[in-house]
Amino acid sequence: MRSFLFLTIASLAGSLAACSPYDPNLGPSPFLCGPADQNPRCPDGYTCMMSGSAEYCLAPMGTVPVDASSTMCADDSSLEPNNSIQQAWVTPVAQTKQMFTLAGLSICPMGDKDDYSITITTAMQNLEVIIEYDANGADLQGSILNAGGQAIANASPVSGMQGMRRAYTPNLPVGTYYASVFGPMSGPQTNNYKLSINVTGP
Repeated sequence: MRSFLFLTIASLAGSLAACSPYDPNLGPSPFLCGPADQNPRCPDGYTCMMSGSAEYCLAPMGTVPVDASSTMCADDSSLEPNNSIQQAWVTPVAQTKQMFTLAGLSICPMGDKDDYSITITTAMQNLEVIIEYDANGADLQGSILNAGGQAIANASPVSGMQGMRRAYTPNLPVGTYYASVFGPMSGPQTNNYKLSINVTGP
């Protein structure tokens, strides 16, 4: 299954090599739309369409195939291994970007954990992490961790938004933090997801 991974920061995508998973020539495979307040929600040539419980960026005449559902794992192997803070995938937040979104990610297989590092460069900034996942799959969990790997904010369900969790920590000192995404302790434990990391303030 081809990667659904899509970096919504188009300028960064364009600067990487053609063989990169962030190549703006994304092909016909669908991937999740950007946040509702993002404009545009999909790159040029793609349209955000609802399919089941999720919204996908589709190419002209494109469809969401069966293997785009949560029963199959999205291929985010280009970011692996990122199963610990020591192996965390380094985001540009907040050194060069205040808002950053990755789609086509997965917690798979069971026991997988994805960590992403964020470097706060200005004291008293606020950190927000939003996890969006297929509501028909595992209820994914998440946390914001400090430099020592301790959770300082756990992601909570967002009222009225099925398949979404949000963690928020205000007034942070300068330093390195981590967004951590993982499956629940019991029941279904794998799912595909989209991750948005935002820094505001002070």
